[in-house]
Amino acid sequence: MSLSTLEAYELIRFSETFEARLVTAQDVIAEREGLQAEKKWLAAALKLARTALAPCAALIERAKDLPELEEAREEFSFQQQNLWVDALEKLHAGITFCASSRAPVIDALFPHLKFPQLRRAPQEAVNEFAASYERRLKSSYVTRIFAQEDFDFVRPVVEQVTRAHAAWQASLTPTSLSDSQTAALRTQLITAGNRLDLATRQARLLAEAALVPVAGAFDSTGLAAKPRKRVGRGLPDEMAPEGSMDPASEEADASEEPSASPPEPEPLEAAEPPPAPEPPPAPEPPRAEAKPPRRGRKKADPKHPPDEAA
Repeated sequence: MSLSTLEAYELIRFSETFEARLVTAQDVIAEREGLQAEKKWLAAALKLARTALAPCAALIERAKDLPELEEAREEFSFQQQNLWVDALEKLHAGITFCASSRAPVIDALFPHLKFPQLRRAPQEAVNEFAASYERRLKSSYVTRIFAQEDFDFVRPVVEQVTRAHAAWQASLTPTSLSDSQTAALRTQLITAGNRLDLATRQARLLAEAALVPVAGAFDSTGLAAKPRKRVGRGLPDEMAPEGSMDPASEEADASEEPSASPPEPEPLEAAEPPPAPEPPPAPEPPRAEAKPPRRGRKKADPKHPPDEAA
């Protein structure tokens, strides 16, 4: 299978999580009596994953500087930001444990605890908090308190916070690479991805066979998961070979091109003769003029009324 640099990067990241899941599965099966063959299969799967993943730690740190791995740089920067927040929380927890949760130096150094918000804060907000922290750290009060023997443990943690913040700032700007360095790095990354793809497939099959006696263990440990496929280019546009195109995009382009011949009209369901013209309406007869009604004479009353008594 031919991998792109982005797919190889995703495979390395996935393999790190996959190794941790194999360790969890090994703990699950270790609690069961017997199953000696299954435990050996799972140990072999873990060894496969770790052997293929061992040289990738240094490679993934350098690969983030490839121009097509902008998303990888963002993820790496996010991880460095969280490591810096971890160091800040460690400093706050150390002061709270050894001094007090109401120690005035905590309010002087951390007047507003925003650690959860800092983990996902944008770059401007992080820089603002870091500048405020440095200013408070260098104040005369905090400097005098941290110089005391009771706070000897603080100085190494303060240095850890400084190093973590510097690493986060460095992760925001990619290192410039020459063409030869870029090509070599791409080759190493894709080679490592192919090696991890094979090792992960074999380890998954071994783990699935080993966990058959434990109902639901294979799915519950997450070993059935596959690497995610993220939309993004694996190489810069100038690295794509000429004339190569995704079949799906070719079909889409072909469907969008206008056809040379005009579209055929849709067939009619049934050919019906044209309707015969309706005859013109007959002229209406002329209306007779209404004559005024005649006034008849009243009949004359009888001259001799009939006898009342006959």
